[in-house]
Amino acid sequence: MAVKAVISVSLDDLTQPTMTLAAPLLSIQPINNTNLDALLKLQLNADQKGFIESIPDCLKEAEEDKRYTPVALCYGQQVAGFAMYGLFNECQTQRVWFDRFLIAQDYQGRGLGKAFALLLLEFLFCHFQCQQVFLSVYPNNHAAIALYHKLGFEFTGEQDINGEQVMSLCS
Repeated sequence: MAVKAVISVSLDDLTQPTMTLAAPLLSIQPINNTNLDALLKLQLNADQKGFIESIPDCLKEAEEDKRYTPVALCYGQQVAGFAMYGLFNECQTQRVWFDRFLIAQDYQGRGLGKAFALLLLEFLFCHFQCQQVFLSVYPNNHAAIALYHKLGFEFTGEQDINGEQVMSLCS
């Protein structure tokens, strides 16, 4: 699905047509029977698969650890990605984690990663009324790091138990 330009022409002034953009709506949806099958069919590019757990593994982890909330990232009516977030007690404080994040290979290269990340971050800051959001990333996941830097994330100097580098974003 591409963004379509719709041109409307006023009969009063044919010399000044106006243009409006009609784009599918981005949304964050709870995972349910309506979107689960599509979510489980999402595929990553081969070079990205080592950077994130499979969606079934993420869903199993969220079922076992209720601090996680998995969500479907929808582009119009289509499931285009997956994310997981949560609130954790760490370092003698509570931390909001933007934990898992992926855009399916069929939807990459359209700016949807940045758009969905911004949407989810806005939700997290509002929902949790927090001042800071954390994530972790493998040091060789250069594309993700570039995206997170564009969003304003900075490395904290911490590493998680999997050797991923921790980044944070302040509101």
